[in-house]
Amino acid sequence: MLFKGGKVFTGEKFEKIDVRTEGGKITEVGAGLSELAGEEAVELGEDLLVPGFIDLHTHGCIGYDFSTATKEEIDKMCAFYFSRGITSVAGTTMTMGYEDYKKAAAVIGEYMEGTENHNLIGINMEGPFLSVEKKGAHDPQYIIDTSQEKMDELNDLAKGNFLIVDVAPERPGAIEFIRRNSKEYVISVAHTAADYEKAMEAFEAGATEVTHLFNAMNGLGHRDPGVPGAAFAAGANVEMICDGIHIHPTVMRMVYKMMGEHLMVISDSMSAAGLQDGEYVLGGLPVFVKEGKATLKDGTIAGSTTDMLKEMGVWMEKCGLSMEEILPCMTIHQARAVRMEDRIGSIEAGKAADLVVISPEREIRAVYKNGVRKV
Repeated sequence: MLFKGGKVFTGEKFEKIDVRTEGGKITEVGAGLSELAGEEAVELGEDLLVPGFIDLHTHGCIGYDFSTATKEEIDKMCAFYFSRGITSVAGTTMTMGYEDYKKAAAVIGEYMEGTENHNLIGINMEGPFLSVEKKGAHDPQYIIDTSQEKMDELNDLAKGNFLIVDVAPERPGAIEFIRRNSKEYVISVAHTAADYEKAMEAFEAGATEVTHLFNAMNGLGHRDPGVPGAAFAAGANVEMICDGIHIHPTVMRMVYKMMGEHLMVISDSMSAAGLQDGEYVLGGLPVFVKEGKATLKDGTIAGSTTDMLKEMGVWMEKCGLSMEEILPCMTIHQARAVRMEDRIGSIEAGKAADLVVISPEREIRAVYKNGVRKV
């Protein structure tokens, strides 16, 4: 397949070049590529060619949740993600009873191993190794200390597909757990009451990420920089929910300038994403969605109803950034954070042909996964 005649995002800007794919890979990128015999040509015209978006933190959409979904329901969620330009997804689980966790791990693992050309790249384990004090929408009755035995069993059930493990570093045994597991998984500091010193201890032990920056943690103080300050000092990668509800646009711009290549846009979407306002469930707890804002009964924000395409709009319309400026925070930054930058995240020869044709007005025209059209 040859994509030609349009503008291609090359990492920092759009350039008038062509892109050739074959066998699920990008094979050639350059100006004026000639069409080969029998090759399908896609004339881009005014449309743009960008890397597929990567969402490392999403609990679900269109009425389904990774914590409880069947393989058939996961398939429907994956189709929705494709429709929004998301070609790589870390299916994110919630804190729940251990037997339920085992079932979710097994189902997601079976789906990933048994389904062709899907967009799941692993499991993001948000809970149960969290802080009760900063539990957010997680059910406190199931929050526990870190457990190597449980971690190993769950990953075995998931056929080795756990990718990110969230940990509150102040819990008993957490620092040793981080030190022991940081090469096997990406460890993310999450739902934590840790101060700056404890957060730095976690990063020194091998944690490399922060889950939904500013949310479910102590804030950034000028004398007590907390987890946000420690993330900056350590050069950690930071997730940020960019729906315009969780973080004020001014703070979004500040973090963009402060964190640079370490900023990752994530949705933290729950089952209401893609649906109307109403009552839903997240991690076994009732969630009420009004005007797109999801909360528990007591008003605690409970995930989001957004997706990465909508978040691009927030950045462009409320923060004044261009598509070129925000695209790396939706693609290559995530790929580097989960050690997959040699496979996904940018339009380069040798990488997967995960591509999105999008209009300048952010309308999805086509989505390709490993060179196969999905939308």
